[in-house]
Amino acid sequence: MLGTMPMFWPGLLVSLVPAALLNRPVGRLLRAHWAVGFVLLLGLGGVVTATLLPDAWQLSADAVRHCTVSGGRPRSPHELLTVRHVDLKVAMFVPIGLAAALAGTRRRAAVALLGAAALPLAVSAVQYALPEIGQACDVQNVWDGLLGVALGAAVGVLAGPMLRARGRWLDAAR
Repeated sequence: MLGTMPMFWPGLLVSLVPAALLNRPVGRLLRAHWAVGFVLLLGLGGVVTATLLPDAWQLSADAVRHCTVSGGRPRSPHELLTVRHVDLKVAMFVPIGLAAALAGTRRRAAVALLGAAALPLAVSAVQYALPEIGQACDVQNVWDGLLGVALGAAVGVLAGPMLRARGRWLDAAR
């Protein structure tokens, strides 16, 4: 599956550099632990790498601008439990939803979740606006991205109180 995206692993490795350098400032901006900033930046790097980098090593000069909007819908539980290419599309947005839900205050978490929910739409808009990159704009990818953000946010909301309590316990032990 990842063999069709030759730039995925190099792009993800390059994403480690800004994630490692900027995790603390992003964590402070979100009023969250630096690890939340790291997960958010690495997740964004993965999304950009998988969705916005060209399919091939060179840009397509004769690309056609189109966006598939028919047939897009939330996936059924049966479809989600079947291992396919959709797993990557959903999974790459989970860390972003998780990090957004773990933002420090409720207001920051709400703003971060709105931004995370807008990300799949923004990705499709860029894919449509830049057909030269060879990435197809598809409304099903938007649904899959929104599902990934929602799953990550659900995990963040459920695990957040436990992680925050553990963080306070670790801070008190120092």
